[in-house]
Amino acid sequence: VPRWIKRLDVAGRNVTERLVKLLQASGHNFHRSADLDTVRQIKEKFCYVGYDLNIEKKLALDTTTLTKKYKLPDGRVISLGAERYQAPEVLFQPHLGDDKYAEQKGIHQMIYDMIQESDIDLRRDFYKHIVLSGGSTMYPGLPTRLEKEIKNLYLKNTLKGKKEGMKAFKMRVEDPPRRRHMVFIGGAVLANIMKNDEKFWISKQEWAELGPEQAMIKKLGAQKK
Repeated sequence: VPRWIKRLDVAGRNVTERLVKLLQASGHNFHRSADLDTVRQIKEKFCYVGYDLNIEKKLALDTTTLTKKYKLPDGRVISLGAERYQAPEVLFQPHLGDDKYAEQKGIHQMIYDMIQESDIDLRRDFYKHIVLSGGSTMYPGLPTRLEKEIKNLYLKNTLKGKKEGMKAFKMRVEDPPRRRHMVFIGGAVLANIMKNDEKFWISKQEWAELGPEQAMIKKLGAQKK
């Protein structure tokens, strides 16, 4: 249903760009386009989502618990600490990535809003079936942080702070191990199911003669009849 679809214009590349800025602030030089791929690899290897930012900040300042070392292609070795959780935080606080995202809501707020805007008899099932999909959901700690933030929103906005109401509130964030490729897996499964049904396919000839947009319009129009 279109009105229940929400879009966040912050994803993996924004996390990478945020990590570049954080590493630059720490005195590391990353400017070339090739550096972006290096930082992406660092992100995928070391970044995670913090459950409690106050605790993470204290660990970063007072201990070396968060410190990880990474050897760059040129042989230099850099250390990462707070940057590991600060970069993915843009998923929850988009404005940290860029001022142009100041009006964007975090993923937790978007999910909560979508569910609350849905029909009241569907909300309970939606809360119990939140499924993560895509590469940007692979950060360790993201499922538990997301659950915590949505519960906080539910307690504050729906229950108006009445904690006793949380006893009846059930929610589940599902994080399938293969979620990085779930979209492609789903597409492959659907394509296999529909492989013998011509109305679901655009021929090479139609694509060449009509172009992508007109070919899609023609195919969708045919399905409606």
